[in-house]
Amino acid sequence: MSSGMSIRKGKLLSIILLCAAIGAGTPGPPGTYNTPSIAMTPGTQESFPDMPTYNIFTNEELRRDFLRMEYDAPLDRPELGFHLLIPKTWEEVPLTVSREQLEHDDENIISLALLRAPEKGVQVEVAYCRVSQTIKLEEWGRAYLEGNDLELLRFQMGTFSGRKVFDTLLKTQEDYKARMTFSRHVDKIFIVSASAPASLYEKYMKVLGLAVVSFHKL
Repeated sequence: MSSGMSIRKGKLLSIILLCAAIGAGTPGPPGTYNTPSIAMTPGTQESFPDMPTYNIFTNEELRRDFLRMEYDAPLDRPELGFHLLIPKTWEEVPLTVSREQLEHDDENIISLALLRAPEKGVQVEVAYCRVSQTIKLEEWGRAYLEGNDLELLRFQMGTFSGRKVFDTLLKTQEDYKARMTFSRHVDKIFIVSASAPASLYEKYMKVLGLAVVSFHKL
C-alpha cells in the first residue's frame, strides 16, 4: 500500500497463500514463559469477557502447556522475525509465498506462519503488509476489515508485549469468530489472526487470546 487507502483483499483465516516455502518456527529456550506484558488504555480491567487479555494463564500453565514459537527469519528476512506462544499440541502448517507476491508486499497480505489445533478449524495465522507510514494503524485496520467483509463485533486499543495494537473481535461470513490484532512496525503492519468456528470460540478464546497478546517482534 504505497499510497491511498485502497486495500486488496487479504488471505487470512482459512484462505491461505500457497506459492514458495518459508522457514519453520522453532520452540524457544527454557525459562521464556513469563506472562506477556500488557498495557491497556484506559484502566487495567478486562474490557470484554470474550477478549481475554490479562493473566490469561498462570506461569505454571504456560510452562506446562505452551511453547514459544520463534521465527528468526521468515522468508529469509530477519526484519520479519517474531515469536508467540501456542499450545504444545498444535502443529505448524508449511506455507509458500511466490516471488511476485513478495515483490508486491505493499499490495498483498503475506502469510508468515500458520499454526493449527488438533480440533478442526481452530488456528492462528501471522501475516504482514507493507504500508505507508502516513496511514494510521486503526484507519488501515478498519479498511482491511471492511474490504474483506469481516464484521467487527468489538475492539480495544492498547499495548501488547511492547507494541501498540488495534485489537478486534470479528465474525466472518463462514460463521467463524476471530480475534485479530493489528500492530505497526516501521513500514509494515503485522496481523495476528486467531480464529475458530463460532461454536468453538468460547472453548478456545483463552488460547487464542494468549496467541495474539504474546506476539512479539524480534
